[in-house]
Amino acid sequence: MLQRVVMIAVVVALVGTRSASAFPPIAPQIPEAYKDVAEYKAFLTTLEGLKTKCDVCHKPGADKKARGHGLNDFGKVYHDRFKAKAYKAANEAKDTAESMKLFKEAWEKSVTEKNAEGKVYLDLIKEGKLPGKND
Repeated sequence: MLQRVVMIAVVVALVGTRSASAFPPIAPQIPEAYKDVAEYKAFLTTLEGLKTKCDVCHKPGADKKARGHGLNDFGKVYHDRFKAKAYKAANEAKDTAESMKLFKEAWEKSVTEKNAEGKVYLDLIKEGKLPGKND
């Protein structure tokens, strides 16, 4: 009986630790960062209408903890330019200026890239579309 209680306590502790170190969501920073940028107006309206804001970078319904994080094409480009450890540290330190800076650095580099069809992600954003393919 004692052994079972100890096992349950260990599982609860591990689950709690995992949740505490979960990666902070990035999507909420998009409207904050680009609310005053005219070319983002249509995209921000699209973003507001999404059921899941994560669909900007992730395939809907994909397991974000699985290998590849369920990223769409734009998400993969962004992921490669994003300094995840520094961003997470800034969030844990509640340094919103630094986390916003890290978010924008990666975003600005990513939106200038082209997708497989040769379209620039920023052009899709200007059209009010999601930059990534979510098939």
